[in-house]
Amino acid sequence: MTELDDCGPEVAATFAEFATAMADHGFGFLRQRRDAGYRDGPILVTQAGRRVVGAIGPLTIMPDRSGREMSLPQYFGVLPEHRGHGHGRALWRAVERWSVHHRAHYQLLQARAGGASDRLFQSEGLRPLGYVSTVSA
Repeated sequence: MTELDDCGPEVAATFAEFATAMADHGFGFLRQRRDAGYRDGPILVTQAGRRVVGAIGPLTIMPDRSGREMSLPQYFGVLPEHRGHGHGRALWRAVERWSVHHRAHYQLLQARAGGASDRLFQSEGLRPLGYVSTVSA
């Protein structure tokens, strides 16, 4: 597990390929922000060989309306061909440690119901508190 900014230029360069493949998980947007010079918080990555195959971030903490520190939802994904090898679980557990270290009282999560992240969160003992849905205008 490495922060993207610390994994070296050879591996960091593969984040663009990862972000393109995982654009539907928000990584295309995150890559555009990074390319524009924004650093909204650390991005943790896992690798297979010298290639980024999983990522979660940006990691950000901010106070809620009552002043309690919360860890904001992150973009989270593992390339489909690398799922089932512990990358997602390693990323999630690293974020849990990061959030505790940075004194977050709680973490907001968002996951597609029944999707890979949702299944991982449930296997880690988390339970949904509610659901949000969209309606067409």
